[in-house]
Amino acid sequence: ISRDTLVGFALAGGGTNFSVVNGGGGRSDLFQAGAFVRHTVGAAYLSGALAYGWQDVTTDRTVTIAGIDRLRAQFNANAWSGRVESGYRFVVPVIGGIGFTPYAAGQFTTFDLPAYAEGVVSGANTFALAYNAKSVTDTRSELGLRADKSFAMQSAMLTLRGRVAWAHDFNPERGIGATFQTLPGASFFVNGAAQASESALVTASAETRWMNGWSTAATFEGEFSSVTRSYAGKGVVRYAW
Repeated sequence: ISRDTLVGFALAGGGTNFSVVNGGGGRSDLFQAGAFVRHTVGAAYLSGALAYGWQDVTTDRTVTIAGIDRLRAQFNANAWSGRVESGYRFVVPVIGGIGFTPYAAGQFTTFDLPAYAEGVVSGANTFALAYNAKSVTDTRSELGLRADKSFAMQSAMLTLRGRVAWAHDFNPERGIGATFQTLPGASFFVNGAAQASESALVTASAETRWMNGWSTAATFEGEFSSVTRSYAGKGVVRYAW
């Protein structure tokens, strides 16, 4: 909207699936929407983003305690998230100039699960579960350093980027209440695998932009803590006009 302010939005759709050995699996269809704004003042910047996600989830669970019981649940889940980030970029005069950007960020993610119950696909409903509604919000602070270096090529520009950061999650709790449908008083609480409060983040990417509007990029992201190791890779082909 101006030389110093950039706004944008994105829409996406997709699907996920998972499986558990001898225990069933699940799948979901999803829709996502987000908006973004970034404002620069000299070498400093302030950015913000808001996003919403909707999932139509189906889970299948197989119980083999007394015969084979196939249990299925279907429900819709909603997620909201937001992020604010500020940083300052400066250039170190080595190898033709390398940009460094120390930054600080804060973000939140809210995930809403409705109350839902499993139904019987085959077998008996002896071990069918009903789950309580659950809403959980995790806030995260982040301190880090980004680096970038560009190289001029024939009719193109190659940019290498990297990031290291420390993140703190204030609410890594992952629990939900459940009840056996055939025994209404038999309720219990299930704790999922909780993530660590402290984690290290790393990112490395390479992007090539051609003068005709085409660009390609490859990105690696990692998150490491005392209890988790997460790796992600992404490839992008983009055309802008």
